[in-house]
Amino acid sequence: MVEEAVLDAVAAAVDPDEVLAFARALIAAKSENPGGTEDEAAGVAGEILTGFGAEPTIVRSDEGRPSVVAAVGSTDGGPSLAWNGHLDVVPAGSLDTWRHDPWAGVVDDEGSLVGRGASDMKGPVAAALAAGTALRRVGVPLIGSLVFHLAADEEHAGVHGSRVLWERGLLTQQAAIVGEPSDLQVGLAERGGAWFTATSYGKAAHGSQPHRGVNAITSMARFLLRLPEVLPDREHPLVGRPTVNAATISGGSAPNVVPDRCEVAIDRRIVPGETDPDEVRAPFVALVEALRAEHPEVEIDVSLREWTEAAEASPDTEIARVAVDALQAVTGSRPPFVGFTGITDARFYINQADIPTVICGPGSLTVAHTANESVKVDELVAGARAYARMFAAFLA
Repeated sequence: MVEEAVLDAVAAAVDPDEVLAFARALIAAKSENPGGTEDEAAGVAGEILTGFGAEPTIVRSDEGRPSVVAAVGSTDGGPSLAWNGHLDVVPAGSLDTWRHDPWAGVVDDEGSLVGRGASDMKGPVAAALAAGTALRRVGVPLIGSLVFHLAADEEHAGVHGSRVLWERGLLTQQAAIVGEPSDLQVGLAERGGAWFTATSYGKAAHGSQPHRGVNAITSMARFLLRLPEVLPDREHPLVGRPTVNAATISGGSAPNVVPDRCEVAIDRRIVPGETDPDEVRAPFVALVEALRAEHPEVEIDVSLREWTEAAEASPDTEIARVAVDALQAVTGSRPPFVGFTGITDARFYINQADIPTVICGPGSLTVAHTANESVKVDELVAGARAYARMFAAFLA
């Protein structure tokens, strides 16, 4: 057990100005996904890591996307702890929708840092790097190693980032923290995703004689109006109920033609315990059959486009206890265990590598991906201090 005085010392060593400077530098390093690369952000993170004694290396996917890996502390067989965060951000979108330049990292009058990635998740990355700096500043001897995994491509399922780290044998730690914005609560579960493509088929005809054709868009409309029927009656205690969303639609060829085809992309979020793609698809097929019984002209095919598994970790692990204790010491209240509605790279640690993992970071998912994305500077600092305590408690 690490003495409380040591944990207090590393938390106190976090420099608020440093946290903010790291976050602003990372935000300024554009890394939109899709549309860009993480190279500039990886360079900024690498310089910060080098500054507190780490030796970062770049791990590139076959497509050239860079993730940064760096370890500090002892490599003599002690425990190791991974901190994972992603360097990519979603596109900023129309600049007209932002109060400030999304790459400037402006601190507004309410004390919030505004910018693309402020919450998701360059702010949390900055907090973790500032915590590593504080740990080194205090000079606490570590019996194990703290390993930073600053990954590419999380916003597009992590296939060129954390998945690459797993495939190349780099996910070997005894525990992991994934620093997604969780409002400084401790996430133990996350939803997964089943992305389906629904295609309706009709019969083309002249637009002035629609009775001679079969309108594929009308068939699809019937299907979409009843889409909630595909959801099972189940609820997870942390992530809630499964959801379904019709996300994109296309169909028809011209205004004067009865459309013979319509296609919809469907996002079906799964919860821990839903593991069989065929079982998740079956209600879609049943709905089509029910529609055909009422409207024989309906012809719809539903195919699985992509499957991303859900994940759930145990609350009865050392890293869960360490995270809760650290957050309570910094914020003054004991954080609850929560679920994460989005998909994160935690699944690679939990499902593929079987590593006890928590999802924990400053910032809120409610502002992620929005115009004027922001995070309170005080929350970033609190996150850095909590991370510093977690790192020391697990490794000192």
